[in-house]
Amino acid sequence: MSKKTAYPGPDSLLEVRGATLARGDILALDNLSWSLRRGEHWAVLGPNGSGKSTLVQMLQGRLWPQEGDLSVFGRLFGEDDVDELRRHVAWVGNEVEPEFPAWQTVGDVAASGALGTLGIQFEPPGKRERLEAARALRLLGIGHLAKRPFGRLSQGQRRRAVIARALAMKPDLLLLDEACNGLDPVSRESFLEGLAKLLHPDSRPAVIYITHHTEEILPAFTHVLLLREGKVVAAGPKAKVLTPALLEKTFGAKLKITRQGGRVWLRAG
Repeated sequence: MSKKTAYPGPDSLLEVRGATLARGDILALDNLSWSLRRGEHWAVLGPNGSGKSTLVQMLQGRLWPQEGDLSVFGRLFGEDDVDELRRHVAWVGNEVEPEFPAWQTVGDVAASGALGTLGIQFEPPGKRERLEAARALRLLGIGHLAKRPFGRLSQGQRRRAVIARALAMKPDLLLLDEACNGLDPVSRESFLEGLAKLLHPDSRPAVIYITHHTEEILPAFTHVLLLREGKVVAAGPKAKVLTPALLEKTFGAKLKITRQGGRVWLRAG
């Protein structure tokens, strides 16, 4: 296992400047600029087709803008080792879970993140990796499941286990891409309760949470980026962005907005 390069980084963890990216005939991102600083946790909100998935792939260095540029920790994508930068940016999406065999224990799934692999078959974890995995599992409230086979977890527990794996990597940025997709209401609230433990101003990693449901934007998120048709509708502190006018502009419809417990629910008006 190669040693991960230490990136102390500037206050600005992420800078997107004028990014334009076309996918076929569709302009997925249109002159998008955005920045994320230390102490911030962002939710990225928009309807289907707003460019959220394209943005996530660009932040992973898997898609490249035709115009504009992207820097992470002060290092410009394209001028630094992208594979090394990716080791500082963890991503969790629905596509990850099928990668783990049903018989593999939750502890081994988490430890594979500390190893930087998708499994432990070729490089067994040592004491340090086991400790990192145990810490991440405890943080997400599933430390008691470390010896349980991955295939015997509920959907919500599997989602937490995969995020624990990402945390065991000790990333500087954590991308959660539609993390509540497929969860029933009870599992979703349990998952969000665990997620809230990561969202502190001085915590590492900084979290970028991709969603099209406002009610998933927990009170602890500090900032929100609104997207529509690949363009930024608004970006900034949550209280200034989650307004009726900006949400209606983002979703292109009249909305009924309910606020409860620091969260926002939308209904078509």
